[in-house]
Amino acid sequence: MSGSTESKQTEKRVTRAAFVPRTTGIFVLLIIILSFIAGAVRRELVLTLVGAVFFAVWAWCLLMTLLLALIHGRRARRISIRLTRREIAVGEQTEIVCSGETRAAFFRLPGILIRCRLSLRTRDGRLIRHDFDPGIAAPEPLAAGKRGAYFSRYDEFAIFDALGFFRFAFRLPLEHTVRLLVSPRAAGEAISTKARSGESGARSELTFQRTDNLIDHRPYVPGDDPRRINWKLYGHGGELFVREGEREPPPHANILIIVDGQFDPLLYSGERAADGVDLLCENALAAALACVESGQDVQIARTRRSGDGEDIPEAVLPGNTPSELAAVLAWPAALPWSIAAELPSPPEDRGVLILALPRAHSGPSALDSFVRDFSSRGAGRTKSRTVELLFLYGNGPADSGGNTRINELAAAAETCAAMYNRRPGIRAWAMGCGAARSLA
Repeated sequence: MSGSTESKQTEKRVTRAAFVPRTTGIFVLLIIILSFIAGAVRRELVLTLVGAVFFAVWAWCLLMTLLLALIHGRRARRISIRLTRREIAVGEQTEIVCSGETRAAFFRLPGILIRCRLSLRTRDGRLIRHDFDPGIAAPEPLAAGKRGAYFSRYDEFAIFDALGFFRFAFRLPLEHTVRLLVSPRAAGEAISTKARSGESGARSELTFQRTDNLIDHRPYVPGDDPRRINWKLYGHGGELFVREGEREPPPHANILIIVDGQFDPLLYSGERAADGVDLLCENALAAALACVESGQDVQIARTRRSGDGEDIPEAVLPGNTPSELAAVLAWPAALPWSIAAELPSPPEDRGVLILALPRAHSGPSALDSFVRDFSSRGAGRTKSRTVELLFLYGNGPADSGGNTRINELAAAAETCAAMYNRRPGIRAWAMGCGAARSLA
């Protein structure tokens, strides 16, 4: 109950209107005061006249902004903003639609603007901000150029002057849930993985159904698979026959693909780390689609903040489409090592493929905890269970001279792969610019 009360209090606090004198408005007010003082002291009519003109414009902006805020205040609180499509891919567009009441023309005054603002933000700081006129009936297009799960605490209905002196905003409360999922595009070339667990790996040899129908048999020829010999027929007639029944479909291979979003601040800034996680997600999607095409059962997971109860839906066959797999990969966010995070524990019947960013030193991380726990449980000491680990990097951040740090990232990725290859059950690679190098 206390949590519910706190939530309601927060919502009430958010719905309050906010009147904000802008920096420009304060600066112009100082000019007006100085003009009047200088005109009075020096007895110059020009200075006093300049101050009066500025004051007239300043006062008009202030009074008319407050007047329109008073007129439209009740109406502003009833406005709702929604997106026509909640899930889109990078580069695609959705549409912003206001509630029907806003389609009626707003009362307006010269020099005073009325706008709605949609603000969307990911957990790693990416921002989509779009201002539009709520009086226009046509839906407003909204494009998304960056992958991510975008949240919003509130929308805004704002009244402000064209000169930027004052702004009166009504915050429209929202539930703190994801409003837009921007999915990645799949990488051009899929990662070749051999992650397996027990008997779940796909068999390379052909298998056949058992049958006692003689039409589906032929005499044994040296070189045939002995497992296809029908020994019942041999007991009756003394001759060897092999079954030629229909082929059995190979068993599904179970695989868990994990996107590790933690990054080393020594190698990546926040913005570059988010781009690096995009690269991980693009390659994870390509790998997932390749696994689905080969008949494998795929799950996708990500790094979570410790104690974070929110989880992304698992992508499990049957019924998954490429768009569903891509939507799951809109969730991973870039997290610095300073934030306590963890990787999910994989089921015993799944091989694991982890995609991670290179790091410059072996600091505490969710990946290190996962590998240490995996090795301590002895799961990696048998051939029935493996974890494949891919350190993936792009061109990397540029230095002050505009040069990228590709060599530094490549060296860090190679070092990480070599270090984790010493752990039992771990098979690691370093991959950059689409070319993988195995160190196993």
